[in-house]
Amino acid sequence: MTTIKQLRGYYWQHNRLIGNLGDTLVPILLKALGYKLVTQAATGAQVLNPESLLLTIGSLLTEHDLGLIRGPVEVWGCGWKGMPLPPSLLARLRICAVRGPQTVAGLGLSPDTPLGDPALLLPRLTTLHRPPHNRTIVIPHFYRSRLMPVGQRCRLTGCDELISPLVIQPQGLGRRGWIIQAVGLAKSWLRLGLRPFTPWGAVERIAGAAFVLTGSLHGAILAQAYGVPWAAYEDGYVNAPPKWLDWAAYLGIRMEYVTTLAAGQQWWQSQGQRGRVRDLDTLLRAFPYPLTNE
Repeated sequence: MTTIKQLRGYYWQHNRLIGNLGDTLVPILLKALGYKLVTQAATGAQVLNPESLLLTIGSLLTEHDLGLIRGPVEVWGCGWKGMPLPPSLLARLRICAVRGPQTVAGLGLSPDTPLGDPALLLPRLTTLHRPPHNRTIVIPHFYRSRLMPVGQRCRLTGCDELISPLVIQPQGLGRRGWIIQAVGLAKSWLRLGLRPFTPWGAVERIAGAAFVLTGSLHGAILAQAYGVPWAAYEDGYVNAPPKWLDWAAYLGIRMEYVTTLAAGQQWWQSQGQRGRVRDLDTLLRAFPYPLTNE
């Protein structure tokens, strides 16, 4: 029996029952590469990075997030939020790749730093099991998911259905506060119609859509990865505009935020469809550990 190697890693809300869609792609991606994600407290012979921590997806290159992590950090595909890092934190980072060119410029990294969000690799590393449904979907931002009932948001945007970025993480069962989170999720489903998904269930729904209107950055990244037209959605709030601009700079397009499906489709026709994903082989080769499953 082959023993799966482990990598110590971190992502936002990693130990909670309810996670944020983009961040919860981390264990899926590492599993596809042949590794099991474990926490920074993990030890043992199967842990390949006992003295460091791997960051792979998320806008984690901030003083706050890096301050939660002890010791050296390996970065593969993360992005920034528009705030510079102090030299003491930069010195702890081994940069293998970052999300986009504005992260490179903002952190003063080498111009030849590999670029790309690792979620772009999912179509290459995994297999979908559901056929396309060809419906238009809206994805609110994590912080805005409970702002209004699903039906109201769909009417306002003109989309067929809503995918919540609040996804269920099995590893959160039994953790501190998990019952309160589960009750809150059930209430949101009953009161707002906010149907819960697993991370992979949400990925498959996005991959099968006709159009994705999204306030979640990884809603856009997943749509781009699977060849689904998309647009950046704002409902009076845009979380961390610098990360959206970094993503747009990576694709080579001009970012706009829209409030409806019709406006999003118009932006896609005039601007979004021009976006191009860069060479993913370069991103994959920058992964700091052996590629056992690729």
